[in-house]
Amino acid sequence: MSDRPTAVGKTSSLFDGAVGETRPAFLVSKHDYLIDSARFPSEGYWAFCRFDGDDVPALRLGFQRGGFNGGILERDPSPDYLQLHLELMTRDGAILWLPSGMYPAGRVASDPHALDIRLDHDNRNIFSFQGWPAIECHFSSDDQDLQADLRFVLGAVTTLPDCLLPHCLFAMWESMGEVRGSVRYRGRPAAVQGKVFFDHTRVIPRRHAVIPRHTYVYSTLYFADGSGLFGYHSVDADGCPIAGYCFHVYLDSAGKGEFLEDGALTRLMLDGDGIAKSWEIVGSTRGGPLRVNVTARHTRIIRSWGAPGAPRTRREFSIIPLVLDGSAQMSGTNGTQTLNAYGLAEYFNSDLWPADNAASPTGAGLSPAPGSP
Repeated sequence: MSDRPTAVGKTSSLFDGAVGETRPAFLVSKHDYLIDSARFPSEGYWAFCRFDGDDVPALRLGFQRGGFNGGILERDPSPDYLQLHLELMTRDGAILWLPSGMYPAGRVASDPHALDIRLDHDNRNIFSFQGWPAIECHFSSDDQDLQADLRFVLGAVTTLPDCLLPHCLFAMWESMGEVRGSVRYRGRPAAVQGKVFFDHTRVIPRRHAVIPRHTYVYSTLYFADGSGLFGYHSVDADGCPIAGYCFHVYLDSAGKGEFLEDGALTRLMLDGDGIAKSWEIVGSTRGGPLRVNVTARHTRIIRSWGAPGAPRTRREFSIIPLVLDGSAQMSGTNGTQTLNAYGLAEYFNSDLWPADNAASPTGAGLSPAPGSP
């Protein structure tokens, strides 16, 4: 395979849809939304939820069967490894259940004909996803201290460009939809509703002669008029953007998506922990220029538990969910309007990642890539 990312309009190598195509979720084929462990050594579902209230502004949850190397060392997915996150962002701070590596991936049961996937342990359901395009999702920590019962109603699905990393190919589609349900921590329940950015990731080992990513920002945002924006911005060790892994997709209020050909992330600022605290995204939509300014809340970690290597400080866990607030300026035939913006982001910086991947909740249990030390 050529060491070039799949161009917009070309067929994705791991999904049926063309890269850049946005389709209603009910038209997406089962091949694209079901788990296929026979073909893909690493596969998962991830949900970035941004809620309307301030007491519980956000939640991220998901799993990756086979794991995925988030660090800079060369690692291939391990068929027995299960990466698992349940992360609740509250007004007072972050509550992070990170049991990656605790459960063998083989315990995850998946229906080959319908979206019905679950992990049970000690006669309790740890997580489940059921139904399409309305997905009933349940997640619970093993001690039952933290729990989420949510319903995702997905609108449109956009196939994203293949990301070529030195040790693997990373493919993904993204969908923005509605979320509502309840979360509970230590017996205190809270009703929640808002927006969800739901993605399906597939990773296969494949060597590429490409520059490693040093830093990335993964932004998911929705605006007050019902439209949204998501995308990646990745740079190498010199701060230069990586071709094919810098892109943004705009969804209008009707769910029609478009790649922002000139989309760019600028003015990235870091906080005292070396984690992204503010940035700007600019680009041109069919309706006119778009400019989004966001600020990430500095959320302390209240509790982090699960795997022995679960991080205790923000600096140990640069991919802590970043709760975003901001504004979007959108220009069109009726002039320029300013809309409130809300979202959830992920920031990765290899300088903050453990040198030993076994110390990270996303790296333990992965197998050394062929030819690695």
